[in-house]
Amino acid sequence: MKPAKKKQKLPKPNSDISAKSTGYHHGNLREEVLEHSRKVLETKGVSSLSLRDIANDLGVSHTAPYRHFPKKMDLLQALVTEGFRELTEGMERAWNHSDDPLEKVKMAGVEYIFLLLQNPRRTELMFGGEIYVSGDPISDDLRECGKLAYIGMFKIVEFGQKTLKLKNSVPTDTLMMSFWSGVHGFAVLNERKWKQIKSKAEEETFRKEVDQILEIMIEGTRL
Repeated sequence: MKPAKKKQKLPKPNSDISAKSTGYHHGNLREEVLEHSRKVLETKGVSSLSLRDIANDLGVSHTAPYRHFPKKMDLLQALVTEGFRELTEGMERAWNHSDDPLEKVKMAGVEYIFLLLQNPRRTELMFGGEIYVSGDPISDDLRECGKLAYIGMFKIVEFGQKTLKLKNSVPTDTLMMSFWSGVHGFAVLNERKWKQIKSKAEEETFRKEVDQILEIMIEGTRL
Protein backbone atom coordinates (compact mmCIF):
# COMPACT_ATOMS: atom_id res chain seq x y z
CA MET A 1 0.00 0.00 0.00
CA LYS A 2 1.43 3.34 -1.02
CA PRO A 3 1.86 5.92 1.74
CA ALA A 4 -0.63 8.76 1.61
CA LYS A 5 0.69 11.94 0.09
CA LYS A 6 1.11 14.85 2.44
CA LYS A 7 -1.35 17.62 1.79
CA GLN A 8 0.31 20.72 0.46
CA LYS A 9 -0.30 23.87 2.46
CA LEU A 10 -2.09 26.45 0.42
CA PRO A 11 -0.51 29.89 0.40
CA LYS A 12 -2.22 32.41 2.61
CA PRO A 13 -4.10 35.17 0.82
CA ASN A 14 -2.36 38.50 0.46
CA SER A 15 -2.68 40.81 3.43
CA ASP A 16 -1.31 44.14 4.56
CA ILE A 17 1.03 42.40 6.98
CA SER A 18 4.61 41.41 6.23
CA ALA A 19 6.42 38.55 7.93
CA LYS A 20 8.54 40.88 10.04
CA SER A 21 5.59 42.32 11.93
CA THR A 22 2.35 40.94 13.32
CA GLY A 23 1.46 43.97 15.35
CA TYR A 24 -0.56 45.62 12.58
CA HIS A 25 -3.71 44.09 11.21
CA HIS A 26 -5.43 44.55 7.90
CA GLY A 27 -8.48 45.97 9.59
CA ASN A 28 -6.72 48.95 11.15
CA LEU A 29 -3.83 49.64 8.80
CA ARG A 30 -5.39 52.89 7.60
CA GLU A 31 -5.52 54.19 11.17
CA GLU A 32 -1.97 53.01 11.85
CA VAL A 33 -0.70 54.79 8.74
CA LEU A 34 -2.47 58.00 9.76
CA GLU A 35 -1.17 57.86 13.31
CA HIS A 36 2.42 57.24 12.23
CA SER A 37 2.21 59.85 9.46
CA ARG A 38 1.05 62.42 11.99
CA LYS A 39 4.13 61.75 14.12
CA VAL A 40 6.45 61.99 11.12
CA LEU A 41 4.76 65.21 9.99
CA GLU A 42 5.22 66.86 13.39
CA THR A 43 8.82 65.73 13.93
CA LYS A 44 10.27 65.89 10.41
CA GLY A 45 7.89 67.93 8.28
CA VAL A 46 5.68 67.26 5.29
CA SER A 47 8.62 66.76 2.91
CA SER A 48 9.68 63.69 4.91
CA LEU A 49 6.35 61.94 4.52
CA SER A 50 6.73 58.95 2.23
CA LEU A 51 4.26 56.08 1.91
CA ARG A 52 7.12 53.69 1.21
CA ASP A 53 9.02 54.79 4.33
CA ILE A 54 5.86 54.54 6.39
CA ALA A 55 5.38 50.97 5.17
CA ASN A 56 8.94 50.17 6.26
CA ASP A 57 8.40 51.75 9.67
CA LEU A 58 5.17 49.81 10.23
CA GLY A 59 6.63 46.56 8.96
CA VAL A 60 4.11 46.05 6.16
CA SER A 61 4.53 45.51 2.44
CA HIS A 62 5.48 48.56 0.42
CA THR A 63 2.20 48.40 -1.48
CA ALA A 64 -0.05 48.07 1.58
CA PRO A 65 -0.47 51.79 2.43
CA TYR A 66 -1.27 52.56 -1.23
CA ARG A 67 -4.46 50.52 -0.93
CA HIS A 68 -5.75 53.17 1.45
CA PHE A 69 -3.88 56.20 0.08
CA PRO A 70 -3.12 55.89 -3.65
CA LYS A 71 -0.81 58.90 -3.49
CA LYS A 72 0.79 61.20 -0.94
CA MET A 73 -1.78 63.93 -1.47
CA ASP A 74 -4.54 61.53 -0.43
CA LEU A 75 -2.66 60.93 2.81
CA LEU A 76 -2.22 64.66 3.42
CA GLN A 77 -5.91 65.30 2.84
CA ALA A 78 -6.78 62.52 5.28
CA LEU A 79 -4.50 64.08 7.92
CA VAL A 80 -6.11 67.48 7.42
CA THR A 81 -9.59 65.94 7.56
CA GLU A 82 -8.64 64.33 10.86
CA GLY A 83 -7.49 67.74 12.11
CA PHE A 84 -10.78 69.43 11.24
CA ARG A 85 -12.68 66.57 12.84
CA GLU A 86 -10.74 67.07 16.08
CA LEU A 87 -11.35 70.82 15.88
CA THR A 88 -15.08 70.19 15.51
CA GLU A 89 -15.00 67.98 18.61
CA GLY A 90 -13.17 70.76 20.45
CA MET A 91 -15.85 73.28 19.51
CA GLU A 92 -18.52 70.87 20.75
CA ARG A 93 -16.73 70.60 24.09
CA ALA A 94 -16.53 74.39 24.26
CA TRP A 95 -20.26 74.69 23.54
CA ASN A 96 -21.11 72.21 26.30
CA HIS A 97 -18.58 73.64 28.76
CA SER A 98 -20.84 76.35 30.19
CA ASP A 99 -24.14 78.14 29.75
CA ASP A 100 -22.27 81.45 29.91
CA PRO A 101 -21.76 82.71 26.33
CA LEU A 102 -18.40 84.29 27.15
CA GLU A 103 -17.15 81.10 28.80
CA LYS A 104 -18.08 79.22 25.64
CA VAL A 105 -15.98 81.66 23.61
CA LYS A 106 -13.07 81.40 26.01
CA MET A 107 -13.11 77.61 25.96
CA ALA A 108 -13.27 77.64 22.16
CA GLY A 109 -10.04 79.63 22.24
CA VAL A 110 -8.43 77.21 24.68
CA GLU A 111 -9.41 74.22 22.53
CA TYR A 112 -8.03 75.81 19.38
CA ILE A 113 -4.77 77.01 20.91
CA PHE A 114 -3.80 73.67 22.40
CA LEU A 115 -4.88 71.71 19.34
CA LEU A 116 -2.51 73.86 17.29
CA LEU A 117 0.32 73.66 19.83
CA GLN A 118 0.11 69.88 19.84
CA ASN A 119 -0.10 69.64 16.04
CA PRO A 120 1.57 72.73 14.54
CA ARG A 121 2.65 71.21 11.22
CA ARG A 122 -0.75 69.66 10.63
CA THR A 123 -2.42 72.99 11.38
CA GLU A 124 -0.23 74.60 8.71
CA LEU A 125 -1.66 72.12 6.22
CA MET A 126 -5.20 72.76 7.45
CA PHE A 127 -5.09 76.51 6.89
CA GLY A 128 -2.79 77.10 3.96
CA GLY A 129 -0.85 73.99 3.13
CA GLU A 130 0.06 72.57 -0.23
CA ILE A 131 -3.15 70.58 -0.56
CA TYR A 132 -4.97 73.76 -1.61
CA VAL A 133 -2.51 74.67 -4.38
CA SER A 134 -1.60 71.19 -5.62
CA GLY A 135 -4.36 71.06 -8.22
CA ASP A 136 -5.76 67.86 -6.72
CA PRO A 137 -9.50 67.94 -6.04
CA ILE A 138 -10.45 68.38 -2.39
CA SER A 139 -12.24 65.32 -1.05
CA ASP A 140 -15.88 65.57 0.00
CA ASP A 141 -14.92 64.33 3.47
CA LEU A 142 -12.40 67.14 3.90
CA ARG A 143 -14.86 69.78 2.71
CA GLU A 144 -17.53 68.54 5.10
CA CYS A 145 -15.22 68.35 8.12
CA GLY A 146 -13.84 71.82 7.42
CA LYS A 147 -17.38 73.18 7.16
CA LEU A 148 -18.42 71.57 10.46
CA ALA A 149 -15.41 73.04 12.28
CA TYR A 150 -16.27 76.49 10.94
CA ILE A 151 -19.92 76.10 11.96
CA GLY A 152 -18.86 75.01 15.44
CA MET A 153 -17.05 78.26 16.16
CA PHE A 154 -19.60 80.36 14.26
CA LYS A 155 -22.39 79.00 16.48
CA ILE A 156 -20.52 79.98 19.64
CA VAL A 157 -19.89 83.55 18.48
CA GLU A 158 -23.43 83.90 17.14
CA PHE A 159 -24.81 82.79 20.52
CA GLY A 160 -22.74 85.48 22.21
CA GLN A 161 -24.23 88.10 19.90
CA LYS A 162 -27.80 86.88 20.33
CA THR A 163 -27.49 86.97 24.12
CA LEU A 164 -26.10 90.51 23.89
CA LYS A 165 -22.71 89.54 25.29
CA LEU A 166 -20.67 90.12 22.12
CA LYS A 167 -20.71 92.99 19.64
CA ASN A 168 -23.56 92.65 17.18
CA SER A 169 -22.71 95.72 15.11
CA VAL A 170 -20.53 93.55 12.84
CA PRO A 171 -21.43 90.35 10.97
CA THR A 172 -20.96 87.13 12.94
CA ASP A 173 -18.41 85.70 10.53
CA THR A 174 -16.34 88.90 10.73
CA LEU A 175 -16.32 88.87 14.53
CA MET A 176 -15.55 85.16 14.54
CA MET A 177 -12.65 85.61 12.13
CA SER A 178 -11.24 88.40 14.29
CA PHE A 179 -11.24 86.14 17.35
CA TRP A 180 -10.01 83.10 15.43
CA SER A 181 -7.13 85.07 13.93
CA GLY A 182 -6.13 86.22 17.40
CA VAL A 183 -6.02 82.77 18.96
CA HIS A 184 -4.26 81.34 15.91
CA GLY A 185 -1.61 84.06 16.03
CA PHE A 186 -1.02 83.57 19.75
CA ALA A 187 -0.56 79.83 19.29
CA VAL A 188 1.86 80.24 16.38
CA LEU A 189 3.94 82.83 18.24
CA ASN A 190 4.14 80.63 21.34
CA GLU A 191 4.84 77.28 19.70
CA ARG A 192 8.53 77.34 20.68
CA LYS A 193 7.69 78.44 24.22
CA TRP A 194 5.25 75.53 24.59
CA LYS A 195 7.83 73.03 23.38
CA GLN A 196 10.38 74.30 25.90
CA ILE A 197 8.12 73.71 28.92
CA LYS A 198 9.81 71.20 31.20
CA SER A 199 7.73 71.14 34.38
CA LYS A 200 4.15 71.12 35.59
CA ALA A 201 4.68 74.53 37.17
CA GLU A 202 5.83 75.98 33.83
CA GLU A 203 2.80 74.49 32.10
CA GLU A 204 0.44 75.97 34.69
CA THR A 205 2.06 79.39 34.22
CA PHE A 206 1.62 79.10 30.47
CA ARG A 207 -2.02 78.09 30.81
CA LYS A 208 -2.66 81.12 33.02
CA GLU A 209 -1.13 83.29 30.31
CA VAL A 210 -3.48 81.69 27.77
CA ASP A 211 -6.45 82.53 30.01
CA GLN A 212 -5.31 86.14 30.35
CA ILE A 213 -4.79 86.56 26.61
CA LEU A 214 -8.23 85.13 25.87
CA GLU A 215 -9.86 87.42 28.42
CA ILE A 216 -8.20 90.40 26.71
CA MET A 217 -9.41 89.22 23.29
CA ILE A 218 -12.95 88.66 24.55
CA GLU A 219 -13.00 92.07 26.21
CA GLY A 220 -12.40 93.61 22.80
CA THR A 221 -15.42 91.80 21.33
CA ARG A 222 -17.89 92.42 24.15
CA LEU A 223 -20.80 94.83 23.94
